[in-house]
This record gives sequence, structure tokens and C-alpha cells, in this order.
Amino acid sequence: MEVIVWLLIALVAGIIEASTVSLVSVWFAIGGVAGAIGAGFGASVGVQIGIFIVVSAILMVATAPLCKKFRIAAKSPTNADRLIGCIGIVTEEIDPLNNKGEVKVKGQAWSAQAVGEELIPVGSKVVVEEIAGVHLVVKVQEESEE
Repeated sequence: MEVIVWLLIALVAGIIEASTVSLVSVWFAIGGVAGAIGAGFGASVGVQIGIFIVVSAILMVATAPLCKKFRIAAKSPTNADRLIGCIGIVTEEIDPLNNKGEVKVKGQAWSAQAVGEELIPVGSKVVVEEIAGVHLVVKVQEESEE
């Protein structure tokens, strides 16, 4: 009966691991299998729990550097990142209420949204502050920025 309990623990931990991508319970699934092996050899419940804890802890410590690489998602720069800080011209009025607007930056037309809630008219010079999805987030260029 104890073998089945440990295998159920391993199964639940495995299901949790399969439903996530951040390696949070794989060690417990393997520790559960180790506990089941201990139960199969007739170890007492205390020894089985000890096996589970020790195996899980050793695996966590041994694989922590490897798992850290998987958890850290590095930001991949794109060519669009070069547009940040560039000056553009509004070609379609930027209206934050209707979520409409377009600017031309470096010869390319981009959907745009304003940093604040201001309406930016056609022909205004704007500075690209950031990129949010497929929109450039812009603000009106100050006279001293030219």
C-alpha cells in the first residue's frame, strides 16, 4: 500500500511539472519514486520519508544551476529596438480614446499610441519612447530636443 502512495505522490508531482515549464516539482516526482523503492524493500515509513527528502534535496542542489538557465528568459533585441529615441512624424492623428494613430519613422509607417492621454495631430514631430507589441509609444518632441 505504501508503494502506491509514493507512486501517487510521484504522479501528482509529475502532472504538476508537466503543466508548468519552470521545473518546480520534477525533484519531488523522482523523490516519490525513490520513496516507493524504499517501501518496496520494506523500509519503515520514517525511512521512506527520509529517502524522499534526501533524494529530492540532492536533486534540487545538484540541478539548481542548470534549472536557473531555463528560468531566466533573456530579452532578445530586435531591429525595431533601434527606433527607440528616433524622431517621427505623425501621419494619422494619435487618438488615445479610439486607440488609433500612425507615425512614420525612418521611412516606415508604424501604428502608434501616445505616452499620455493627449491627442497628437497630424504633422507633429514625436519621439519614440518604447515599443509595445506592434505599436510605437511616442511623445511630442520638445523644441529643445531637435
